[in-house]
Amino acid sequence: MARRSYHQYCALARTLDLVGERWTLLLVRELLSGPARFKDLQVGLAGMGTNLLSDRLKELVEAGLIEREDRLYQLTPRGRELEESVVALARFGAPLLGERSAQELWRAEWNVVALQYAFCPERAKNAEGVIEYRIDESCVQAKLTSGALETAGEARWEPDVVIRADGETFLQLAAGELDPKNAEEQGRLELIGSRRLWRTSLRVFSVAR
Repeated sequence: MARRSYHQYCALARTLDLVGERWTLLLVRELLSGPARFKDLQVGLAGMGTNLLSDRLKELVEAGLIEREDRLYQLTPRGRELEESVVALARFGAPLLGERSAQELWRAEWNVVALQYAFCPERAKNAEGVIEYRIDESCVQAKLTSGALETAGEARWEPDVVIRADGETFLQLAAGELDPKNAEEQGRLELIGSRRLWRTSLRVFSVAR
């Protein structure tokens, strides 16, 4: 299949020629959580046809943005350069979310991007430690280091605090619809480890600036 082009001598147009097709940036979002098998990508990209997913992967491998090793797909260093753009677009779209409908898929792994766009570095200058979110069966980590943030969609670092909650509870907490203290008293939220770091995380991750 021939890739469409804007036929413009412009850096933005060149970028969109490569990653502007439908589903492509969502495929990048999936791989920002870490390496994934083809069937894992199908779960996160429900609605994307198998052939289309195969085509997109092939195109991005050929472009040097994705590499495949032992049946695992992962972003190359060049592909990871798209992270900043993906986070910026997600930040722009956060106010558009509204209430989640029953037809809309949500996965805990997408918080790798959500934590990035909700991060307030000016509130995290002295914050240090690893926060691990255990949401349903998924693990997402946030590592704070003197105003900087790293995220992972897997258990990569030894956590200083572990936060356990189901997906619905987590979404309500993130939206400000549920008070963390009340959630813990109701048994919907479990904290293991540093409560100080937990309180810090409530301050440094905020969609509302």
